[in-house]
Amino acid sequence: MDSKIVNKGLRTEVRPLLETLGFSQFTSRSAWRYADRRIDVVNFQSFNAYNAGVLGVTTYSFALNLGCFYPEIPYSDGEIKMRAGALRPEEYSCPFRGRLRRSIPQSECDDRSIWYVDEGGRCLAKVLHDVRMVIARDLPHWFDRVATRDAALAILLTEEEQMEDGLWGFGRMDSPHRNYLTGYFELTRGNVALAQPYLKAALASGCYEHVKSRLEADIAAAG
Repeated sequence: MDSKIVNKGLRTEVRPLLETLGFSQFTSRSAWRYADRRIDVVNFQSFNAYNAGVLGVTTYSFALNLGCFYPEIPYSDGEIKMRAGALRPEEYSCPFRGRLRRSIPQSECDDRSIWYVDEGGRCLAKVLHDVRMVIARDLPHWFDRVATRDAALAILLTEEEQMEDGLWGFGRMDSPHRNYLTGYFELTRGNVALAQPYLKAALASGCYEHVKSRLEADIAAAG
């Protein structure tokens, strides 16, 4: 068994479905879809030997991660890579993240957010079939929840992160990260007065030194 076999299976069995859903750029383990004011990301996360051992799975097993990235919200952790003239944010760079869960039982792994692939690859075809079914059933709904600025802002204002519900990455209520995101979402919607206190709270946290000048300028412009 080789991880290249898993990559090939994902490419031949899963990528065509993602293409029908509008994903247009790919690597062996990630895909990107470009929509109005957002970039949707799918990532098939593999596990190194240490993490696989801790989780009790093989290095061929994987999780199916989702992320939604908004280019108009200044990214606070450095630069986002570009390929073929388009941004390619990693799933872990997205402010809204989640995981899909398999629908088939696998006695080797209790965690439904991991598809277990045995050392010999005997279950790979069954796993790939389930991945396709889960993507077709659950992926559109997940992205619909965060598809617009209004929807994203409503989550930031009212909801807690829910690992069980498959939506996280934006921080707890009144955390620096949530304040940062809320402030910029309000700003992009033209709600200048509402944006300012959130941006000020993010700046005061000291967590955004690398974008401090941008934050200060945006706060001043919102004043």
